[in-house]
Amino acid sequence: MWCNNCCLCFPVRGGGMWMAGLNILTNAIGGVLLFLWGSYFFSSTMALLFGGFSAIQAVTAGIAFLGLCNWSYMMTRMFVYIQWLVAFLATARIGIMAFQLESNKAHTWNECWGAVNDKGYSPQGTAAAFYCNTPIDTFIMIFIAGLVVDYVLNLYMYFVVWRFYVRMRLYPFQKGVALTYEQGLYEI
Repeated sequence: MWCNNCCLCFPVRGGGMWMAGLNILTNAIGGVLLFLWGSYFFSSTMALLFGGFSAIQAVTAGIAFLGLCNWSYMMTRMFVYIQWLVAFLATARIGIMAFQLESNKAHTWNECWGAVNDKGYSPQGTAAAFYCNTPIDTFIMIFIAGLVVDYVLNLYMYFVVWRFYVRMRLYPFQKGVALTYEQGLYEI
């Protein structure tokens, strides 16, 4: 079955697994990048906080992935009840990161060009070369756009997993269905 709701672009279970895998990958990479190079843009405490939150998002996507792989009612239910809080905190994270990036423009500029004189290295040829060669306002817009795309992907994954969870929960109560519970799971 491809779609029981016009908002779904993928089959419920397969699409949820695909979105969960994509979110695990993007949030894990984002968390590692924030742990490694977040101190260029934020204080070290805030960089660890933002990186840790990306790791939490990757873990919740992993719960959804495992729940969908195993047709687990318990794990999908746990994901549905945890993810709304993670989505709320992700909204706050976008605002806080945007504010921090905007207020730390001078810090970012000093990390790029002050480092040549103070620390004895040049940002050219390092991981910092991309954001040091990009105007700061453009880089902030790219960063915030990436956070918004990540947020939308997480919301879509929540929607798909929620649809799967509801279908699993309501399947025994559907009238006129001649399939067993296990056969019906293959129809989801």
